[in-house]
Amino acid sequence: MGAFDVRFETVRAREGKKWTNHGPDVLAAWVADMDFEPAPAILAAAQATLDRFDFGYNYMGGDDRLQAALVRWMHKQHGWDISQNPTMFFSDVLQGLVAFIELYSEPGDGIVLQTPIYPPFLEAVEGSGRRVVENPLRPAEQGYELDVDQLRSCIDDTTRIIMMASPHNPTGRVFTNAELAAIGEVAVEHNLLVLSDEIHADLIWEGTHTPFAAVDAAFAERCVTFTSATKSFNIAGLRMAAAIMGSDDIAARFATRHRFIWGGLNTIGAEATVAAWTECDDWLDALRTHLRSNRQIVVDRINQMPGLSCRAPDATFLCWIDCTELIASGVTDRPFTFFLD
Repeated sequence: MGAFDVRFETVRAREGKKWTNHGPDVLAAWVADMDFEPAPAILAAAQATLDRFDFGYNYMGGDDRLQAALVRWMHKQHGWDISQNPTMFFSDVLQGLVAFIELYSEPGDGIVLQTPIYPPFLEAVEGSGRRVVENPLRPAEQGYELDVDQLRSCIDDTTRIIMMASPHNPTGRVFTNAELAAIGEVAVEHNLLVLSDEIHADLIWEGTHTPFAAVDAAFAERCVTFTSATKSFNIAGLRMAAAIMGSDDIAARFATRHRFIWGGLNTIGAEATVAAWTECDDWLDALRTHLRSNRQIVVDRINQMPGLSCRAPDATFLCWIDCTELIASGVTDRPFTFFLD
């Protein structure tokens, strides 16, 4: 078998949510896990931890190895120097997002989201007692685009945060530098914090990824960037993410909350992440080649199906399927249930 071949009997034997939630007769395509085995270096790092019985209080001498690995990865993959940025490691991106929501807003305050959006974003805002302020992406010839005028008009005196996924989840849109700059200008004008989830940044199909905080120093000063190896390397269950803070002021505000609230790091997840960010560049290049081919197969097949259409995503291994015609034809008003049944 090749590195990215998948056997159904293998994935169905796993106990993760993707393949157990809907039973053995359903082909699971509903949650953002890949089915490929992780890179050999990641497996070796996890196995070495097991072989040492290294399950005691750990990680990692001030997180120096983890921090160095993150600095290397951001510079190598995205040309972004974060060597001077305060950084905090969490168990996952959502934990970090909620931490900063609670630091920078009060119940009832508005948080801007570019919809359609990854559903846990909505849960993070609403579950914190904040108000979702929608800035819907609008369909365009080459995908979806930011509606800058609507963004400006939807902000009021109680709006505190712009929370975005870049690349966008679920449309797979890579925002242009001009779009990122427009978001930054609005944030500066209204004194808003920007929480930028860039967890899919390694999986770009057209062009390159520009970190929001790298567009302008004025934007970086009010930005927290979230990233992780979990999507690119299929290790979501190892629970490891980073928050890269754009200024010492943000770091100082973060430090006002007791560190016990955020918990510690999972040793195996941290070791796996260090391996991913220091030893797996070639594996990721091969994965991108494989996923790019898969993307075209999916887009071609979906666009041949009556009532369905999709645009090839600029990034991510997700595909946002437009069911508008299926609904308009009267076949169903609930596409998820229709396909599940």
